[in-house]
This record gives sequence, C-alpha cells and structure tokens, in this order.
Amino acid sequence: MTYQTVGLYDRPMSKAIKLDSLAESIEETNWWTSWCGQQAGDTRGRILMHAFKEVHLNGFQAASIQNIINGAGVTKGALYHHFASKEDIGFALLDEVFTQYIISSFIEPISQTDDPITALRNHLEETGNQMSEEDIMLGCPLDHFAQEMSPLNKEFQSRIDALYKNKHDALVNAFRKGQKAGNVTTDVAPESIAMMIDATLQGCMAMAKSQRSLETLMQCGQGLFHYLEQLRPANQKLKN
Repeated sequence: MTYQTVGLYDRPMSKAIKLDSLAESIEETNWWTSWCGQQAGDTRGRILMHAFKEVHLNGFQAASIQNIINGAGVTKGALYHHFASKEDIGFALLDEVFTQYIISSFIEPISQTDDPITALRNHLEETGNQMSEEDIMLGCPLDHFAQEMSPLNKEFQSRIDALYKNKHDALVNAFRKGQKAGNVTTDVAPESIAMMIDATLQGCMAMAKSQRSLETLMQCGQGLFHYLEQLRPANQKLKN
C-alpha cells in the first residue's frame, strides 16, 4: 500500500545537532530506546529494535527496510520470515513496543496507587531527568507515529486510538481512586483531569521539539506540577 509522503523530520536542526548526529545518537543510546525493553534478545526482537530506531528517525513511510536489515544484522529472508510486510512491522511496533512500554511504565504503576498526583510527579521527574537534547530533537515516537499514520490507515488508527484510550482510562480511574482515598479534590471531574494531563504532556513535548529545547520541556513540566498540586485537598495543601 502506498501512502502520501509526510515530512516529519525535514525541518532544519538548530544548535548544530543534525540528522547524522541524531542517527549516531539513536544507534548508540537515548532515552526513547528504553521503550524497546528486552526486544533485542532474539532475531525478531533485533528486527523490532532497529525498526523502532529507523521509524523514529525517519518516519514510518520513509523508513528503509534495508536499513532495518543492516542494523539488525539479518537477511531479507529472515526479516520476511518474521514479518510478512512493512505494515506488519508497524503493527508489531504498536502492539509489542509502544503498547507494552506504556502499560509497564505508566498504566500499571498509576493503576496501583491511590495517590496519582505523587505517582505522576515521580514518573515525570524521573523521565525528565533522563532526557537529553537529542531526545528532544527526536520527539515522542508514539505521537509521531500516530500523527503520521492515523490519517492514512484505519487499522493503524484503530490500534493507536485504543492505546491512547487505555492510557486515558488509567488516568481517569487513578484520579477517581485518589478522590475516594481523600488524596485528590472532588471539585474537578477525573475525566477533565485526565484530558488536561494528556493534552499537556503531548503539547509540552511538541513545543519542546519545535523549539529544540530541553529547557522548554522542563518549564512546561513545572507548570504541570503546579496544576497537579492544585488538585490536592485543602488539608494536604497545608501540609506541603
């Protein structure tokens, strides 16, 4: 299937960080690569790891099967033994990389607490402390994938929507549980809180990438922290 070309990575880089240096960075290590978890343990996993890197750097449509083959150190026959098509690689990235990372790093931890404000702050602070300027230049791989492929392929759109919905529902349930435990104000509906957090997180990363600035991401994060603290009940605000 042929799609129209969408240039996600064709804007000039500032601060002398160019696409070739980003390629070197993503080949070595960056925070986003941690999304792959233990994927590189076998042939199929190595293919997915290098597909993730290639798609993150160049976008799905422009991603080169040959680059994935070369990076994974496999033959074309080995790749097509595990994946019937490029679309199948994309589906595996969604189901086995993006979804599994979001479940393990976000959905499961937030679902196990009745203090979602503290849990979110800890998660965001840990993430922010691990990010580099190169990570900001690359931007969020899931958001890029969604923006590129959702308008072009209904199956991709369906899977992407399901992932975002699961993440959103986990936030709603966590804040609902937090309200019942007395750790979150009941003045704001959990659905509205979750929507604000979802939108802010995506907006912060998009703005930071646009400005090529880790500092922008940190400033935006501080604004989100302030919003989260306003969601604590009055008696807890007095203690903090």
